Amino acid sequence: MVITSGNDEDRGGQEKESKEESVLAMLGIIGTVLNLVVIIFVYIYTTL
Repeated sequence: MVITSGNDEDRGGQEKESKEESVLAMLGIIGTVLNLVVIIFVYIYTTL
C-alpha cells in the first residue's frame, strides 16, 4: 500500500475547517465569559 499526502484541495479544506473550528471555539469562550459576567451582575443586583 502506498500512502500519499493529500492534494492541495484537501489541505485547503482542512485549513479552512481548522480555522472555522478555532473561530467557533473562540466564540464559545467569549459567550461563556459574557454569561458569567451577566450572572455575577444579576447576583449582585438582586442581593442589594
